[in-house]
Amino acid sequence: MKNKAPAFARVSVGSMIAVAALSAHAQFVPPAGYSDGGSRPNVAVPSDPGAPLLTRIPDTAVSSLIHANPTYRRGAAVGRVKVVGAFAIAETSKAHVVDAWSPGFLPVTISLSDGRCYSLQADYEGGTLSNGRLRKVGCEGRRKFDEPTLPAPPPGRALRLVGTAWGYGAWVDDRTKTTIVTAPGATTFQPLFTAQMTSSAIMAMNGPDWPGGNVTLVGKIKGRLTVVTLETGY
Repeated sequence: MKNKAPAFARVSVGSMIAVAALSAHAQFVPPAGYSDGGSRPNVAVPSDPGAPLLTRIPDTAVSSLIHANPTYRRGAAVGRVKVVGAFAIAETSKAHVVDAWSPGFLPVTISLSDGRCYSLQADYEGGTLSNGRLRKVGCEGRRKFDEPTLPAPPPGRALRLVGTAWGYGAWVDDRTKTTIVTAPGATTFQPLFTAQMTSSAIMAMNGPDWPGGNVTLVGKIKGRLTVVTLETGY
């Protein structure tokens, strides 16, 4: 099913997630800004002083690392995935990312090893993320949501479950340094897409009237801490 563009042209993801956080899983809140594509590779809004260096990675530079499963089927539907934004966060030996969470797919709270926390925020417009910035926030506020039990991978697959969000599951193959993401509502283990990255966290939000939504993965791509947001369909 083709995603419907919302009536509004520009929405702050931070404002939208604030509403979603209140309703948690009791109510679906639509991802914002589905449109006709685009690319804005620069960080246009300054981050807070002292924040880690944030770099916007062009969507095309990450797209080759994300692959929809060509054999995925759910009725007549096929799986799809598209990169809508990617950011690299500079780490040091004294300040590296130890955790990440969000009630939706953005903003993402990043917890550093030195005790600081930052919120990665961005605007979702024209099918891509722009104006990425890091805002210092408190480290409290993480909430645990009840997630459905996911189908186990087949015997012989050395996969490690790193997290679930809105029914999606993220499984890491440490040998190949890849992440497998499964779709909500699956009754058997069936990858929706794979990412050539070692993920440490997953965040997501589903659309209200179509089988799809947004997924954000946090992890390492070639040793670089990267936050990737994707548009999915299943």
